[in-house]
Amino acid sequence: MKIVCECGNILDDENLETTIPLTVFPDNDYYDLLESNPKTVEELVDRMPVAPMWECKVCGRLYYFNTGKLDVYKLEKEIFDDE
Repeated sequence: MKIVCECGNILDDENLETTIPLTVFPDNDYYDLLESNPKTVEELVDRMPVAPMWECKVCGRLYYFNTGKLDVYKLEKEIFDDE
C-alpha cells in the first residue's frame, strides 16, 4: 500500500528509504495477553493486538492506521537539550 504524505513524500511500507514502518499496541491489551499465559513465544506474538503506524522520513509525520480511518500526527516543534 502507498499513501502520499502531506509533505509530498510517497510512503510505502516496502520502501524503507521513504518510510519507517512501526507496530504499536495498547499496554492494557499487552498485559491482558500476558495474563492469559501463552505457552510459547510464537503463541504470544500471534495473539498480540498490533496496529500499524508509519513515520515519514522527510517530515516526521506519523500515520496511524486506526479502525476505519487514518490518523495523522505531526510534532509541533522539536526540543533539543544542548547542555
